[in-house]
Amino acid sequence: MNNAFTNVRGAYWVVIVAASLTFATHAVQGARTLKETPETSPSRAIDPLFTAAYRDGLYVGKLAAQRGEQRLAPVGRWSAQNDREAFLAGYEQANAEIAEAGDLNSTK
Repeated sequence: MNNAFTNVRGAYWVVIVAASLTFATHAVQGARTLKETPETSPSRAIDPLFTAAYRDGLYVGKLAAQRGEQRLAPVGRWSAQNDREAFLAGYEQANAEIAEAGDLNSTK
């Protein structure tokens, strides 16, 4: 009986140590992932042309140009600087395309 209890207690500690090592490994890997930026991890770099902020800028810019509204982009819609830059790029792209299309139509 005493030998069985000792074996169980030893197995318990082996499981605890293995679980602790697994948790520590995952915690370190998670911390590394959080610290990675597109500059340090090129495989995770996201093209700003495929972001929601860019697509939103295209849409809002198209609407503003069609309505003849303000030319200043409402970049405050996005909180992160990268998103603001992508939104502005999309907004300006849409305004340029609408203006170019209008120029082509007026010369014909």
